[in-house]
Amino acid sequence: LQAPWASLWGRLLCHLLLSPGLAGPLRWLQNCLQRVAGDREEDGVSHPVPLVPLTEENEDAMEDRRFRTLLRQLGLRPPASEQESFWRIPAALTPQQLRRSAASIAHHGPDPSGSPQDLLEPPRCPQDL
Repeated sequence: LQAPWASLWGRLLCHLLLSPGLAGPLRWLQNCLQRVAGDREEDGVSHPVPLVPLTEENEDAMEDRRFRTLLRQLGLRPPASEQESFWRIPAALTPQQLRRSAASIAHHGPDPSGSPQDLLEPPRCPQDL
């Protein structure tokens, strides 16, 4: 990321983390990006992966304009037609790009040594169930 963009990116992430109800969905998104990156490295195959919000908190986040702006900035794409219901992680995003995006969320996230809530296992992606 270039310096001016990195500053804007950091402000957007910090703003989202301070927004009520979005810290959990950001952890879920970070976890999904990391898992898809790992799957792509392991399988050597890339295909679009839907982001399926399995909790009400994540579903609400997917309706939040600021959260959708973040998804677009990460290179994720909205549903393309009536046949698609979910945002997708495109096949074109490399494992390195996905890990960098996940790391940028983690970098601006809550301090893991903070509350016990942060020590819980991160929310799982639907493809892991």
